[in-house]
Amino acid sequence: MRTDLRYTPSDCFDTFPFPDPSTPHSALATAGATYHTHRRQIMLTRQEGLTKTYNRFHDPDEASADIQTLRDLHVEMDKAVAAAYGWSDLDLGHGFHETKQGPRFTLSESARREVLARLLKLNHERYAEEVAQGLHDKGKGKAVKTPRKSKGKASSQPSLFGEED
Repeated sequence: MRTDLRYTPSDCFDTFPFPDPSTPHSALATAGATYHTHRRQIMLTRQEGLTKTYNRFHDPDEASADIQTLRDLHVEMDKAVAAAYGWSDLDLGHGFHETKQGPRFTLSESARREVLARLLKLNHERYAEEVAQGLHDKGKGKAVKTPRKSKGKASSQPSLFGEED
């Protein structure tokens, strides 16, 4: 086996502490769909891919109206995510901040650390609930998942916005 990273849903996606599914998230769905539509329109209008679009998004000198609107929509989407978790007390501190990748339009460093801390706490709480329900009994054998065989073409998966990828 190689030593590079790989994505496995059971390690990454399945254990992520998403917002409580019983809480209505219409604002979150609307914010995500609006962001996606606007970003797609920018890419079509300018005939640019994601990399060029996000390079402009993160460029502090980029002042075009379409990119500023994308930044505003990004802030609204982040606020909707925070609200879905019930984190109305969290100041996200959006703006241009220095990161390992250089300046980025993103959350402040303190907000990023707080979000990660809260997600970790939530992950631990949900795991404890699962243990209490007997879902992680040590005595039971762990089910072995068999990989799906590829039929030569990528499977079509619905995206977060209900479209086929």
